[in-house]
Amino acid sequence: MKSFKRYFTRHYLPRWAILLFDIGIATFSWFSAFILRLNFNLSGVDEVINPWHLSVVLPIFIVCCWITNCYSVIMRHTTIKDIKNIILSVPFTGATLIIISLTIRQLNTSSFVNMPISVIVIFVLLTTTFMVMSRLFAKILYQHWIIQKKDTKKVLIFGTGELGQTTLNALSSNNMQIKAIGFIDENAFMHNKFLSGYPIYSTDKALKQVIPKNNVTEIIFAIEKSELSYQRKRQITDQFLKLHLLVKEVPPIESWINGKLQANAIHTINIEDLLGRNSIQLDRERIKNGLKNSVVLVTGAAGSIGSEIVRQLISFGVQRVILLDRAESDIYNLQQEIIANNPSTNFDAIVGDVTNVIKMRSIFQKYSPTIVFSAAAYKHVPLMEKFPSEAIHVNLGGNKIMADLSAEFGVEKFVMISTDKAVNPTNVMGATKRLCEMYIQALAQSEKYKTQFIITRFGNVLGSNGSVVPLFKKQIERGGPVTITHENITRYFMTIPEACQLVLEAGFIGKGGEIFVFDMGEPVKIIDLARKMISLSGFIPDEDIMIKITGLRPGEKLYEELLDEKEEKLDHTHNSKIMIGKDRKHDLTSLNQAIIHLLNSISIMSRQQIVDELMRLIPEYVSMNSYYRKSNDSKVFMQFDQLYKEKNKEKTTKIQQLKHNSKNGKKFLLTKGKR
Repeated sequence: MKSFKRYFTRHYLPRWAILLFDIGIATFSWFSAFILRLNFNLSGVDEVINPWHLSVVLPIFIVCCWITNCYSVIMRHTTIKDIKNIILSVPFTGATLIIISLTIRQLNTSSFVNMPISVIVIFVLLTTTFMVMSRLFAKILYQHWIIQKKDTKKVLIFGTGELGQTTLNALSSNNMQIKAIGFIDENAFMHNKFLSGYPIYSTDKALKQVIPKNNVTEIIFAIEKSELSYQRKRQITDQFLKLHLLVKEVPPIESWINGKLQANAIHTINIEDLLGRNSIQLDRERIKNGLKNSVVLVTGAAGSIGSEIVRQLISFGVQRVILLDRAESDIYNLQQEIIANNPSTNFDAIVGDVTNVIKMRSIFQKYSPTIVFSAAAYKHVPLMEKFPSEAIHVNLGGNKIMADLSAEFGVEKFVMISTDKAVNPTNVMGATKRLCEMYIQALAQSEKYKTQFIITRFGNVLGSNGSVVPLFKKQIERGGPVTITHENITRYFMTIPEACQLVLEAGFIGKGGEIFVFDMGEPVKIIDLARKMISLSGFIPDEDIMIKITGLRPGEKLYEELLDEKEEKLDHTHNSKIMIGKDRKHDLTSLNQAIIHLLNSISIMSRQQIVDELMRLIPEYVSMNSYYRKSNDSKVFMQFDQLYKEKNKEKTTKIQQLKHNSKNGKKFLLTKGKR
């Protein structure tokens, strides 16, 4: 018996064996049809049964089965489609036999081919029934006897739509030790019903009764994104993770091999799907009209944000896209991607540095861009704390060159990609971005140029190069520990596609001089993010994989801000995800001279002197890097004296924090406390 089970589990019946089996069913059904027709009166059987009937019946039966591939199936994995093929082929066999018999009768010819119509009908019913039952029996035998073992993984499928049924079929059609217990659905109308023989439960019942009772270990989300909001999906997933369940999801249909879902393609749910938001409704017509016949230059085009902007520009069918980046390998990879996926796209990939003013001028002269998206920047906070001159050279100097050239060559729109770290900056990277924002706005406020200068500001982007999510994934794959800098640190998150979509729309809402602030949702505690990612990987936080607190890095904030509420006013746009921050006025002449002086001096200035100059130019910049503590102390007490005069409860809290931090010589934070 064990050897039979082993053989049946590891081998499939060949097609010829299934065909012989079906021929046996057809033969048995044919003679049984005569017996039933005669009401089991066996005395007259010899007179009406002619063995030569089979010489006509079986060839027609085989041809019909061959056309519908009835014998090409794997019986243990029978699907609805296979049963449909049987229901199609056998009646077609019967119809052919009836036509032949009626034709013979019309010719008044006595022949063995003339068969009773009633017998043919009974034959069709019997053969169809026996063939369907044999395949279902093989499937039941395999699922409930051969592979039923104690170590079988028990899963619940979330979703009863077409995707849920496809998932069930995929699980039933593989040799993996997985058993579906039933379905979960949010629709109350579906509760306590059955789908393909499996019960449908509510989420609450599944959590409280079904999962503990059946020792369910996995949940598979098999729903379209539009069927469940991100917020609800997040809530449900959190409940599953608390029970230490492995949460998976079905990949998008376009990634299926040959349009068919494979069980091993079902993967662990992405953290991006739990931190994102519902689909953004873009004003596509406005963007399309704005991009029509445009030559668009994208700096930093090989980066996470730049490359996605390029992809979306291509989808809108711009006249030409100019890809500029100094990362040779990355720009090459993007170039090959465009050639493979959009061979008709008119584009040029250029290896170059935005700080090279001579080369940038030649690009403007050659291509005459009408729109510029400036995404080139250094963004890693700790590195820029060590190399402030490089941060100024690229983040400030590079953007200044591109903005000045845009004004000189009459570019229609210049869109700068900024960051939430530019708000009340506490590090060099944020300070350089803030100073660049000030300069871009000064250009817009001068009214000397026809170029519309626009700034977009958002927080952390999920999955971007160097972001926390890829880092956590690598640490989890290594077995931990997962490192975070502070247990209370929070960040805003946005997916790459939605960030770039909002950048595009903001670019065509703007008329010049605005800072567009994106709705980033609620801030996320990084320690909660780490725990969730560990749980999604099938491990238990602080047991299987440890979380290690390493301490705040130089220049790092606990809480990020998207708006300086003291200086910036906020207005809404037609898109609820995009708001306009009205910034203070800036004098272009004096600011331009100060920036030029800074750029010309950084090569001979010390790190301390560079930070001192940044603090002088940016009143709200206070470094959180203890290396620059001397500069901090004087600035802290200047802010203390100013804030002391303002009798505001919120600001008093800020004063106390500043005073406490400066007295103790510790790193400090200019925020309004926990949100």
